[in-house]
Amino acid sequence: MSTFNTTLAADTLVRNVAISPELFGVVIPEHMKAQVKPYAGFAADNAFSAAIPSRNDHYVFEPSLRASVLMWINYPQGQSLWISGPTGCGKTSIVEQVAARLNWPLMKTTASQDLDINSLVGGLRLVCDTMTGDTRTDFLYGPLALAYKFGLIFLLDEYDQLDPSCANAFNAILEGGNLVIPETNEVIKKHPNFRFVATANSIGQGDLTGVYGGVKVLNVANLDRYMFINANYMPKDVETSLIKKFISDEVLVGKFVEIANIIRKLFVGSDIAGDFNQSNDSSSVKVSAVSPDTRLSVTCSTRSLIAWVERFSLMNKAKMPEALQVSFDLQIGNRAGADDKRALHAILKAVFG
Repeated sequence: MSTFNTTLAADTLVRNVAISPELFGVVIPEHMKAQVKPYAGFAADNAFSAAIPSRNDHYVFEPSLRASVLMWINYPQGQSLWISGPTGCGKTSIVEQVAARLNWPLMKTTASQDLDINSLVGGLRLVCDTMTGDTRTDFLYGPLALAYKFGLIFLLDEYDQLDPSCANAFNAILEGGNLVIPETNEVIKKHPNFRFVATANSIGQGDLTGVYGGVKVLNVANLDRYMFINANYMPKDVETSLIKKFISDEVLVGKFVEIANIIRKLFVGSDIAGDFNQSNDSSSVKVSAVSPDTRLSVTCSTRSLIAWVERFSLMNKAKMPEALQVSFDLQIGNRAGADDKRALHAILKAVFG
């Protein structure tokens, strides 16, 4: 499971490197720079540097989401973090990009109904001695045990896919209790730098939208141990500044972002709290062929939007025919059923003409 040296002292990682808030997109006036306190991070070459997420220099932090995540990561107050939101809104990437800039090693696992806590803690495995060729049975730490002992971030994606009984098994970890390894009788105490993050398409109350298959209703006692952040898609101005990194034509950028926002407003899974009575009239583009009551089964996440923009740029440069619609279908349209695809094409035509 692990290629890290687990014989290191538990206090091997020291969080004592000054990290400027400017790395997170925070603009600091020149006359205030000396007064702003830096964040505490880790050395880039720390013992678990292989687990530091890759830094995306094109990443644009949404200010309110950034503020909430940074507040929690610096002052967790004994709580874990739950980030909920529709698919592709950046729940995982915000944690990874914060960790990347703090050089904070992160262990990421995707949950499923078959996952159990024991597989995350570790287990006995046959190990071959590279010098002698002899085999022996050793206990190998899983990602959760590594994070708990050495003070890493543990990120469990799709947390609401867990069976409720498995989710309850995390309660002792969420409370900061000792982690006992039965196979070795080792008692692991929670490291002060340990952080537990859960991401989900729901708020733990089950799927209220009908599009997120496998989402479970979780125990209130388990949910009570989290600080909750409800993430959403980027505001239009923030996303526009991001897409400008890929296309220089501002008019074209505006149209790409406009389409993404229209699709999101019609996506049935956008409001994970199940409130479908919100106004959809903020777009300046009216799509007469698509009813405002339409509920699409696909969405256009920022990730999909960037992929579409890059695919279009590649095809357009090669002068391929119908580059706009073909690139759109390759990244978004071909996921949809026939009726939804017709609606998506109508949106595309209304915006681009």
